[in-house]
Amino acid sequence: MSIRTLVGMGLFALAAQALAGDVAVTEASVRATAPGQDTAAVGMHIKASRDARLVDASSPAAKRVEIHIMKHANGMMEMRQVPSLALPANQEVVLGSGSHLMLVGLKHQLKPGARVHLTLTIVFADKHREHVKVVAPVMAVGQDEGMSGHGMGGHSMGGHSMEGGSMEGGSMEGGSMGSH
Repeated sequence: MSIRTLVGMGLFALAAQALAGDVAVTEASVRATAPGQDTAAVGMHIKASRDARLVDASSPAAKRVEIHIMKHANGMMEMRQVPSLALPANQEVVLGSGSHLMLVGLKHQLKPGARVHLTLTIVFADKHREHVKVVAPVMAVGQDEGMSGHGMGGHSMGGHSMEGGSMEGGSMEGGSMGSH
């Protein structure tokens, strides 16, 4: 191979990494559930490099995943489902202390040490769509700091981190799953 070909391949690889780096997700976790419980909240930190919205999420562990926010209304805290969540450019959005993802219709009990697979759908201001794969560890009660506001106890979500595409064991692997 010529030097020119190698340099071109290197530049292509760098361009692919830049596209995969539009979204970073850190500290993902799910609180363990009791037998028969059919919902669970998911917390994580999301940071987009440019203005975007979290517009959808899915998980094979649940029938559906909803985006929820917590608001004070009439002196009480209210949980509301919303169609999307703003992700301002270069600002970390914390899910778990007010807003969160809610797994609804769990297919089985979530036990400490297990992992929940999720796919987040992010749409950027330019309509570029990115699917981010996350694997969030299931944390026992008392290990799930940062998840207060939804009966999460105010405990840590861990220190796991991910950039780009798939997250395994709290840390991200690879890049984005592509765009539509």
